[in-house]
Amino acid sequence: MLKALLLTRDQEVLRVLRRVLETVAIDMETVSSTDAARQTISSRRFDAILVDCDDIQSGCDVIKELRRGKSNSKSIVFAITNRTTTVKSAFELGANFVLDKPVSPDRAARSLRAAHGLILRERRRYHRHAVNATVHVSYGTVRDLPVPLTNISEGGVALGTRRTNEMAGPVQLRLQLPGLNRVIEAKGEFVWTNDAGRVGVRFTTIAPLVKSELDTWLARQLEIAAPNLVSAGSGRLF
Repeated sequence: MLKALLLTRDQEVLRVLRRVLETVAIDMETVSSTDAARQTISSRRFDAILVDCDDIQSGCDVIKELRRGKSNSKSIVFAITNRTTTVKSAFELGANFVLDKPVSPDRAARSLRAAHGLILRERRRYHRHAVNATVHVSYGTVRDLPVPLTNISEGGVALGTRRTNEMAGPVQLRLQLPGLNRVIEAKGEFVWTNDAGRVGVRFTTIAPLVKSELDTWLARQLEIAAPNLVSAGSGRLF
């Protein structure tokens, strides 16, 4: 399910946005202070963040800070204004959309409709799909070594093997994904290892047609795993 965070003390804004977001199966969490918003944003990821800029002390600062952070720097941000922060200023802060008070259900629905594609695109970008498959890797003097593949995303893969000293720099990958007839071949580089010693590879070169088919496959897996993310289009608002 998509997740949104709302920073406001305005009960009418809360009522309207809760109703709109519930209609499209977006789970909304609320906070009423900038300190609580900062703590929540720093520890969890949200698909959308809605900030009451003018009626919460230092509300605008929350938008600036989250854009400089890590966990929510790419979230879709709505600035809620009340005749103090201009539309131009809100966009300069880093907002994607602006809602003026009083916030009407129709206006909120139109803005969320426009944001929906952006939210799903960003969700697909960071989504890592767990998969039980084998990838053949070549690096250094190693050629065509079969290792387990634990997950894959638009940007790379995680290997279910412990990292060795040779796993550094460029690597070539060849793998077959369930339900995809094409063999995926790509070039990448070793970029991380976790506490369990698992290894991450970031794609550096992948043919456009192969990339397109991989993205389509990942979108299909995301739809199967979480249909509410993509089926909201059948609802009244989307």
